Amino acid sequence: MRVIDRVCDALAVLAGIYLVGIMFGIIFQATARSLGYSGSSHVFTFIEFGLLYIVMAASPWLVREKGHVFIELLTAALPSSLTAGFSRFVSLLCVVLCLLLVWYTGEATYKSFLKGDADMRSIDMPRWLLLISMPICFGLMACQFSRFVFGPETLHSGEAGVHE
Repeated sequence: MRVIDRVCDALAVLAGIYLVGIMFGIIFQATARSLGYSGSSHVFTFIEFGLLYIVMAASPWLVREKGHVFIELLTAALPSSLTAGFSRFVSLLCVVLCLLLVWYTGEATYKSFLKGDADMRSIDMPRWLLLISMPICFGLMACQFSRFVFGPETLHSGEAGVHE
């Protein structure tokens, strides 16, 4: 799991760097328009692609850190003897859903690659390059959720409220 953790850490850092790049792109566009220039249409494409890349790249790290939003109302209402089992069951469902998404998005990415599909915007980009982040990151999320199925720690604390 150390290798997976390092990959997830690196993807989270790249997501943060991309987010900073988007911020500078927006500043550039706003400044250019304020000065009477049209800016660059490539910045919008950079931002649109980045929104998907950022979400996908940061998600495995968020799963590991329990940073995703989830509601503990039900686990708080369960008897303490059932909380861990229920949490592991929910984590197992998450693993199964992530693996289904790996298969579906992997198939879509592969078909796009075979067909040579392109995303036509200000920058023509192979569509598979846009989609490739999904099967990779859903696979990493499945690994991270499996940690809460088989490891000593569970995803849920069993206590309602914010725990930070």
